[in-house]
Amino acid sequence: MKEQKAKHQAIHTRCFEVLTDLSYSSLFLIWTGLVLLFAFGYFFFATIGNIANHGPEVLVNNENPIHRLLNALYFSIITATSTGYGDITPRGISKALAALQSMSALFVFAIFVTKLVAHRQEIALREVHRLTFEDVFHNIREGLFVVRKDFDGLIEKVDAKEELVQEDWDTLIIAYKQTQSLIAEIPDFYDSLNHLYTLDSRREEMLHEAVHRTLHRINHMLDAFSKNGISWIDNERSMNELQELMNIVKTATPIWQQKSPYEKQEAFADILRLKDSVLKRIEKAL
Repeated sequence: MKEQKAKHQAIHTRCFEVLTDLSYSSLFLIWTGLVLLFAFGYFFFATIGNIANHGPEVLVNNENPIHRLLNALYFSIITATSTGYGDITPRGISKALAALQSMSALFVFAIFVTKLVAHRQEIALREVHRLTFEDVFHNIREGLFVVRKDFDGLIEKVDAKEELVQEDWDTLIIAYKQTQSLIAEIPDFYDSLNHLYTLDSRREEMLHEAVHRTLHRINHMLDAFSKNGISWIDNERSMNELQELMNIVKTATPIWQQKSPYEKQEAFADILRLKDSVLKRIEKAL
């Protein structure tokens, strides 16, 4: 019994979804078709002799068939819109017909309103989604800018022949971790489930530039460390985070390239070259 009830509920839900997927013009055509169909019904009950008493009163008393048809159409429209002026009243079977038309018209109208509200909600959702992804986009670029400033600070310090203290190594580790998180987020812009936001070519180019500059800065920082005798390879925690960062770049970049709708092979190749450059420096230091 429960399974049958659930099956009927699923069928009703599916029918409602099919109707809500119809265009506004299709819904209006359905509503118009119902108006004409019921108008013909009222005309029929008011015209056929042995059941004429079941037709709306004004229609039965009108001998002109054209006027009777126009009054039937008028009564059908008034019933469908739930206006109810009272100048034409149904009788007998036409009462049931009018009640059925009222329910049908209200159902179509409810679908129309539901579709209209859903459309407005979708517009609002698109806008919220767009703003959310815009925030994520700016956060990634700003985050990469911040970590580059951290790298610059370390470069300036070692170029000034200053020793790196534990706080400096902690800053480097945090910068590596933040870069990992930011780069790992980039392919999410092209997720197949994300149909409400599309990263345009200009913004993608800005992301390429941000990632490229960050990896270039890491290479420059490692060169500065080696040049000034900083044993960066011996700091196990920072080394682990740097290697993890390169693994993320190695994994995320091909996914990013595969999902990107824009032909920018050289930009992705430059990112991978900078990643390989960092790995070579690690191998050389080891």
